[in-house]
Amino acid sequence: MWFYQTNPLVEQYTNVMIHEAQIRTQLLVDRISGRPTKKANLRADSSTNVKSAKKSEGRWTNKSASIYLDLSNPVLKNATNTAIQQWNQTGVFTFKITTNRDKADIIVKAISENNDGAAGLTQMEVNTLTGYFEHATVELNANYLLNPAYGYSQQRIVNTAEHELGHAIGLQHNNGQSVMQPAGSFYSIQPVDVQNVRTIYQHAPTSQISSQSNSQE
Repeated sequence: MWFYQTNPLVEQYTNVMIHEAQIRTQLLVDRISGRPTKKANLRADSSTNVKSAKKSEGRWTNKSASIYLDLSNPVLKNATNTAIQQWNQTGVFTFKITTNRDKADIIVKAISENNDGAAGLTQMEVNTLTGYFEHATVELNANYLLNPAYGYSQQRIVNTAEHELGHAIGLQHNNGQSVMQPAGSFYSIQPVDVQNVRTIYQHAPTSQISSQSNSQE
């Protein structure tokens, strides 16, 4: 208990394990009781579940962007950190975590909505003259992702975060085997996703972090 209360990493991973245990317990209860998967769960995996608002083709001026995590829930924070690491490891785009919210290109935050059918939402602000992104807001819907009844394992939450960060990079939906599949939670980053990002940023510099205005959030 002392380690849990004093060590943020211990607290974070303990909460992740608790979440996983809740998912397994819910699945076991459903199996024993003979209850079918909730219709809401199927809807939460539909093509309308993970979506991007104001989707526009575009990109950042560079192959990198600063990102601020406005997340207090350890399960969502852990998943987002993992998603960032996975994207960074591809070498085609770099997310740089910042503690300065006001100067961040991208802000990731949690919401709790039960009427839009979306586990994740990404809103892009695009300069229509240049085609460059100016700011992005990624929202992870705790109402779906953290409710054991919807069956989102930690890996599926990571996949959802990777999907939304893909939109923040400039990727559109891909109906094939891709992290950008509209359902958003069944695949992690795939070679096709890496190639698509490489194509978008093939002539973009890598030496600077985008410093576009983010006055609107």
